[in-house]
Amino acid sequence: MKKIENGYLLVMLIALLAVGQMAQTIYVPAMPTIAAAFNVGDGMVQRVMAAYLMTYGASQLFYGPLSDSIGRRPVILLGMAVFIAGSVTALLADSLNGLVLAAAIQGMGTGVAGVMARTMPRDLYSGSALRHANSLLNMGILISPLVAPAIGAGLTYLFGWQACFAFLLLLCLAVSAAMLRWLPETRPACQPQRAFFSRYRPLLADGNFIRYLVILIGALAGIAVFEASCGVLMGGVLGMSSLAISLLFILPLPAAFFGAWFAGRSNKSFASVMWYAVNSCLLAGVMMWIPGWLGIMNLWTLIVPASLFFFGAGMLFPLATTGAMEPWPYMAGTAGALVGGLQNLGSGLIAWLSALLPQDGQFSLGMLMFATALLILLCWLPLSKGPEPHTA
Repeated sequence: MKKIENGYLLVMLIALLAVGQMAQTIYVPAMPTIAAAFNVGDGMVQRVMAAYLMTYGASQLFYGPLSDSIGRRPVILLGMAVFIAGSVTALLADSLNGLVLAAAIQGMGTGVAGVMARTMPRDLYSGSALRHANSLLNMGILISPLVAPAIGAGLTYLFGWQACFAFLLLLCLAVSAAMLRWLPETRPACQPQRAFFSRYRPLLADGNFIRYLVILIGALAGIAVFEASCGVLMGGVLGMSSLAISLLFILPLPAAFFGAWFAGRSNKSFASVMWYAVNSCLLAGVMMWIPGWLGIMNLWTLIVPASLFFFGAGMLFPLATTGAMEPWPYMAGTAGALVGGLQNLGSGLIAWLSALLPQDGQFSLGMLMFATALLILLCWLPLSKGPEPHTA
């Protein structure tokens, strides 16, 4: 892949996103420990992740227009301050409801990272360079979910589950200090003046934007459901240790990394790679659901289809983000807010639904993953018949 300009800004964005990514997954190996500490069922702990995802998504709807109005840098620093407050709340939590509240506050803070991951690349790039940058960014942000569960398992074993949130607090403080020192302002000059929430009107009226948005919701929802369920299924049903869960949890993630790399290849057309991605997710949903119908669940019936879905989603994230963001250079913050906000809000709602369904096998997981893949296909079909995003 070719060298890209402003690479150091992509590195800073990856560091910002790492805080949010680790906040979502670091405690997955500790789910059984948290459930035991608060004397609740294993499935109840999924509410922590669901609460995080919902506020992570909803807060972006505020951060995006605000960043178009006052700039990217002050909004990022505001979000990090909120996340710090949430991490402190988590350390003081004495019940599951308190931890759910803390996760919700953390999500409100790191929602700014979700917006900036889509907004700042559009500030800096266009055309094929934007697709390339989104591919590199998605590859980079997959590193933190690879290491977060292992860190969480080690911290839980040595110090208890609270150590996971102490680590997040220290990480956020370090990243915030770096942003304060080195992050420049990237908002384009001469932004058109619009009323705050009226910025959303032209985006919501654009059918192609909505379809790409729903594709992203489906891709992230499939991943979120697996992440929320795997700790319960592997620990509570298959009886695996927290260390084993942390190691097995990361097995599908390299597939997403490879998918993001594949999507950035310049010798493949946008439509061709999109079809690879859609078909991968659809096949994965079928492979996850069939064992559930048959009452079968083991390590391989979970990991193999999850890896295939992660591969498809890894392609979808940079491609669909590019398709959604490309036409809106002067509304990048608002467009990024809708893309990131509704993507995470929708996946959070589906993860919450997953927590309400039976968790004694993979039937519920397979049903939800297949449903998200089918949603992706239905949105891509009309898009595949139209013109591709600009790639010059």
